[in-house]
Order: sequence, then C-alpha cells, then structure tokens
Amino acid sequence: MSAATLKTLSNGVRVLMDPIPGLASTCVGVWVKAGTRAETMRENGIAHLLEHLVFKGAGGRDARSLAEEAEGRGIYLNAATGYERTGFFARCLAEDASFALGLTADLVLKPHLRPEDLALEKGVVLQEIGEAFDDPEDRCGVLHQFAAFPDHALGRPILGDEASLAAIDQDAINAFRSRTYAPSSMLVAVSGALDEAEIEDQVERAFGGLAPFEAAPSVPAKVGGRALSEVRDAEQVHLTFSLPGPRLGSDEAIAARVMCEILGGGMASRLFQDLRETRGLVYSVEAFCDLYEDAGRICVSVGCGPADAADVARRTADHLVQMAEHGPTPLELKRAVRILEASMMMAAESPAARCEAAVSQTLLYGRPLPLADVSARVRRVEASAVQQAARDAIAAAEQGFAAAAAIGPAAGLAAAPLFTANFA
Repeated sequence: MSAATLKTLSNGVRVLMDPIPGLASTCVGVWVKAGTRAETMRENGIAHLLEHLVFKGAGGRDARSLAEEAEGRGIYLNAATGYERTGFFARCLAEDASFALGLTADLVLKPHLRPEDLALEKGVVLQEIGEAFDDPEDRCGVLHQFAAFPDHALGRPILGDEASLAAIDQDAINAFRSRTYAPSSMLVAVSGALDEAEIEDQVERAFGGLAPFEAAPSVPAKVGGRALSEVRDAEQVHLTFSLPGPRLGSDEAIAARVMCEILGGGMASRLFQDLRETRGLVYSVEAFCDLYEDAGRICVSVGCGPADAADVARRTADHLVQMAEHGPTPLELKRAVRILEASMMMAAESPAARCEAAVSQTLLYGRPLPLADVSARVRRVEASAVQQAARDAIAAAEQGFAAAAAIGPAAGLAAAPLFTANFA
C-alpha cells in the first residue's frame, strides 16, 4: 500500500487514495468514527439504525431509485456498522467510480431521514435482531460481548434490542448524527482504478463546505469478566471463551494475532489438532483477536456436544496456560507468521480488502501503512513475545477478567463458569 496518499481538507475531512495499476474496478467509501461505542445506553442500536435509514432516501433519490441507479451500473452499494465506526461503501467498475462516490457521499451528507421511514425501518431491524437471535453462534457472540464488557458500550449489541429501539425517535436520530458525524471523524477512501485529481476535486466539492467541529471522545473501555449462559433446544452447545488482550495497533497485538493463529487459526493449530483430530470433540474451533482502540480480547469460539462441553472448556484453558508456560515451537512460529503474511499479501490484491485495511490503519495510526512495513512487523515477532502475550492475558484473567458465554442444552452450560474458574 505504499502508493496510498492521504490529504486533509481544511475542515478536517480526510481523503485516502490508493491507486492500483492494471485493475478495472474500484472500491469507494466514506467511513465515520461513529459506531456503537459512541452511543449512550439509551441510544443503543442508533448507529446501526441510522445506517439503515439513509438507504430509505438520500440526495433527492428514494430507496428504489438508489437501488436501481446503483444496480443499473453494476454497483454493489452497502454499509456496515461496527463498534468503532460505520462505513458506507461501493464496489464498481472504474468508469463508475465518480458516480459511486457521489452515491456514498449523498448517504452520509444528504440523507432524507423522514419520520415516516423511522417506524418502518425499526421493524426491519427488529427482523434482523430476530434472525440473529435464532442463530446460536450469533447469539453466543452477543452474550460473550456483554460478559467481556458488562459496564461499557462495547458490551452492548450493535443492533440494539426491542426496548432500546422503541426509545429512539426522530429527535434522537438527528441528535446522534449531529453529535458524531463530525468532518474530522470522516474518512473518504478510494482504492483500485482511479483518477486522483478527479476524486480529490469531487471530495472537495461534496465535503469541503461542512462546518468543522469535533465529536466527543469515546468513553475509555472498561473490561469485565463474567460467565453467561442461555438454555436453548439444540444439538450442540456454542461456546465463546476469552481473556483480556492488547489494544489494536500495538506491537503486543501483533504477537497476540500470531498466538491466536498458533492456537486456533487453521487445521494445523493446537486446538484443531487436539479437540478435533485427536479427540473428536468438535467439528470446528477458532481462536481470534477481538481488538479495539484501547482494549482487546483473545477469544476462542467452538461448538460441541453437551456431554463434551466441560472437557472442551478445560482443554481450551489448558492450551492457553501451556502457551504462557512454554511458548510456541520454532515451527509453529514460522508457520503462523507465514500465514499472516500471506493473507495480507493476498488481500492487497483486492480493492475492497485493501481499502478496508488502509481505512483501519488511517483511523488508528493517522496514515496508511505500506504493506512492506506491516509485513516486517509481523516477521519481527519472536517466540518470547508470543509467550508474553499469553502470560499477560492469563495475568489479567487471574484478576477476574476471564469471560465466557454458552448457549445450548442445559447439560452443557456449566462449561462457561468452568472456563473462567480455571483462572480464579
């Protein structure tokens, strides 16, 4: 990503351009640092609801016109709300990049936000909440988020819930948008085939007139540690375990990612080989880092039969302890580093993935990072750093910050408190 350039308009809007020679497609978008953690408790779900509402009409187009004009040019237009940002983006052919950027700019800057659309879209989001509730893996993730951050916005569901949605009215939508959609919180990004001069001129015309102001800073993350469970009539127990981890962007975060790759990143990982290949206790298991600007979790997600859940919880905890006590083998370290490097290099060939990576880096570090620099940071990770990441996680867990969630038959739900008890 060394070719990426970053400019800032006079009002604070940042413009990231990442040309990729030889491509016929482009990814364009606008990202705003206004996700779930920017919400008050009463507003829970408002960032996601606002993301939905803008598609009901923007820039003089109604919902049908937005869809028909985008799809008439083969443009994939979408948006996504996360805990720390909301993104509005489009993938298109190069000749439609300017049009696609205009669409995404209208969604952010000129949404109609009609009162008559609010009740309708609340109903749509309630259907989305119901769909997520019916998916035990999704539901387990929601429970785990609350277990890990029980007293903070990071612990609340991105979608909100029925009660919080009912409390959101038109005034609340307008107030949230006015408070959080600050020019200095916006990043316009374009990756792929592009005309830099044309894009820069278009962004200046669309965004340059915004009056500058600063959004309120996020409330610092507050980690917790609970074991939560929910009975469900199902064949399997879905489990998510976690220990506190480093913040996003730190050197410790890179070591933690390497550790997660070794523990449960693929078929050669420790947990996969032990829990599936050797013992046949699970079908799938995954270790991953869930990282934020000022906090993080080292997580393991797994599904198993109720009779095996306690054994899976104990063995997962044992693998974390073994990593802290002995660290990785040289072969494990080499393999994990290679996997992470390869995934980054392959993603760099996709305008959408490359755009998302550059956006994440810019919001975190203030600039996009060359791919060679990111790869070098991964290659510099030593076995001692991976071992220390495990030690730090366990030390924090022993202070009461291990978290676990379980959903499924009652016979398997004791696995959640059993996992956290390993670190009490």
